[in-house]
Amino acid sequence: MILAATLSLFLLCGWIAACNTQPSSESSTTSSTPGSCYGACYQGPAGVAGVPGVPGLPGSNGVQGPTGPTGEPGIGLRGPKGEKGDPGAKGDRGETGVGLKGVVGSPGVAGEMGQKGEKGEPGETSTVTQALQSVVAFTAFLTSDVSRDSGDVVVFPYVETNIGGGYDSQSGVFTCSVPGLYFFSVTLMTESNTNPRVDAFLKRNSDNIFQIHDEHDNHHHQPSNSAVIQLVIGDTVKIETSVAGISMHGSSYHPSSFSGFLIHQM
Repeated sequence: MILAATLSLFLLCGWIAACNTQPSSESSTTSSTPGSCYGACYQGPAGVAGVPGVPGLPGSNGVQGPTGPTGEPGIGLRGPKGEKGDPGAKGDRGETGVGLKGVVGSPGVAGEMGQKGEKGEPGETSTVTQALQSVVAFTAFLTSDVSRDSGDVVVFPYVETNIGGGYDSQSGVFTCSVPGLYFFSVTLMTESNTNPRVDAFLKRNSDNIFQIHDEHDNHHHQPSNSAVIQLVIGDTVKIETSVAGISMHGSSYHPSSFSGFLIHQM
């Protein structure tokens, strides 16, 4: 072991001696050459640590890492409600739905009656002109004695008044052209001979309204009758005998007459 140490020391001293035999002229040119013997054998001690340099600029952000796992729910009281945000923009109209029309619901409960409104202002005054009522009236007479059988119409040929033209002096019939209430009157004088007799009816269409009757020997008698009846357009009124052998007296004094007039138009 001593021999090995001696040998190592001998080799180290020989390496050092070889380094010291280098020419001085080369030392100036080779002292800075990397790997030269001079630089390796004669390196000075470490100098004092220099002043730290200025920090470099921050590097750019790195790539975002993957999302971490969801954390555990926090523990604590719920925070206060935040202020209401501004309304968002109106969205686009959705497509029209497709489906059957629903059933109409039942009417709702009637609401309470509203308050009475204020009285309105007076309206404009207008004048109403009442329509004039139609005038219908007639009177006709016998101017000579006449005899009739049962069912004959008594014709009064002499017409004193015929407003409206309802009475026909050829047929002895009045025909209604204005509907309403009418007044009719009939007077018939008997002849003064043996067994004089008057028996007739005022008829509306085919209905008997009233009778005129008298019989008395050797004297003139003048029975009469009247009535208010309702007529419609087209109704007829006439005097019709009811038995045979009827004699009626007529003259310029007009003892026998047939009259009628409209009371109220309807």
